[in-house]
Amino acid sequence: MNADKEQTRDVMAVQERQSDEVVKLIRKLRWIGLESEAKELKNALERLPSPHRRGSLVSGPHNTD
Repeated sequence: MNADKEQTRDVMAVQERQSDEVVKLIRKLRWIGLESEAKELKNALERLPSPHRRGSLVSGPHNTD
């Protein structure tokens, strides 16, 4: 069970970093005057299912005992 908790924590940390990077990208697009591109990216992200509703590609070791 401990490995599952660590894996979940790692996945959440990766998702947070990815979210931070997307927010930075949107801010940069706005800063350089590409407001329409920033809005398009934001709208596309809002259409995606939340991380809790979509599947994950991360798989941990399976107990075969």
